[in-house]
Amino acid sequence: MRKNGIEVVGRLDVSRDCLHKDSDHPFLDRIVYEKTCNDQFWLALKSKVTEYLKYSGESMHYTAREGAFYIVYYLIIYAVLSYLTWIEGSLLAAILLGIHMICALANIAHMATHYGFTKNHALDFVAIHFFDLSGASGLEWQITHQTHHNQPHSSIDHQTNVYGYLGVRIHDYVKRRIYHRFQHIYFWISVSFYLLFRVFSTTIWIFMNREFVRHPREIMAHIFGRVILLCQVIACMYFQGFWEAIGLFALYSISYSQTAFILLYNDYEDTHKVLGNRQDVGAFHGKMSWAEVQVRTSNNWYPTNFILKFIEFHYGYFNYHIEHHLFPSFKPSLLKKISPIVRSVCREHGIPYISTPFLEVQKSLQEHITKMGSPRASVSSNGQDSRGSSIAGRGWGLGSSTATTVDSGGTGRQ
Repeated sequence: MRKNGIEVVGRLDVSRDCLHKDSDHPFLDRIVYEKTCNDQFWLALKSKVTEYLKYSGESMHYTAREGAFYIVYYLIIYAVLSYLTWIEGSLLAAILLGIHMICALANIAHMATHYGFTKNHALDFVAIHFFDLSGASGLEWQITHQTHHNQPHSSIDHQTNVYGYLGVRIHDYVKRRIYHRFQHIYFWISVSFYLLFRVFSTTIWIFMNREFVRHPREIMAHIFGRVILLCQVIACMYFQGFWEAIGLFALYSISYSQTAFILLYNDYEDTHKVLGNRQDVGAFHGKMSWAEVQVRTSNNWYPTNFILKFIEFHYGYFNYHIEHHLFPSFKPSLLKKISPIVRSVCREHGIPYISTPFLEVQKSLQEHITKMGSPRASVSSNGQDSRGSSIAGRGWGLGSSTATTVDSGGTGRQ
């Protein structure tokens, strides 16, 4: 070690790295997957994507110039919409501002938390704190989002379980309450309060989980983002009046929240059937391919008109969510390019590749919420649903897939 100039600065403490649901530290919970060196699907996938990167000359990250361009691009639109919203009092601008911020978070802020934006630390730092500028928290997202990538749609997936805070039953293991039968009606109403809740909860979260804060500047940046947002609302009170400012902030929050669930949290029904039927995730340890789980618990959507094509670009091609889960540190524009490779390898290994039109995803999620709220839609202990169909794909509890919307062995479409 001395010969190579390596210095030991500490020891990794894994004493609290818990592998069960009832841990006092939920952000440390995880599922242990089978060894990737024995995973033929992952080895084939990694090999073909690596070959593509080698011969195409594609970089996994944006250059510093490209990263700066995207930050300036989103900041200019943010400044214009903010002026129209808070100074001019435009209702339309308030709605568009909410939509814009979600797209900016997906394309640059979220990717920076995965180190998939640029290799420039200063640009990544600015990009991450778009979260704080919008009313959320980049630091909180960076930590809690990792549970979603390791065990998506499971009992210890912190971000998917946000549905529980909204009074929505989205997994079979969640105890059904009498009010859940109406969740298909109140779902979009409760979703509207998402940002209003996070404006306060994320700041509280940071101070309650200070052990995860690495640098004081992270808290300072969060507070700075909050101050900017607060000052804009106060300025609106001065120019437009108190209640007008409150109304505009409510409209912005609703637009932001609705867009978050339409774009970020929209999932095809089948993606919830892999891990979502069991609360005890310990039963999965060592039995599943990490790569296959990422594919089966993710879904893509593709645009069918010019408006959705623009959203796809502005959203940072985050609609290629399967590719993002497999290669979370890849820049957004690369996800679309490797999609045919991923689809091909999935077909070779008989793994469903869910890719549907945008509206089909929304319809499927709504149907899933309705079924989860219905007393007739229950899964029994013998692995049969209320209609008697087996949900025991490879022993995981995997739901069957619809051939018209899922590409498995060439049966699907895009």
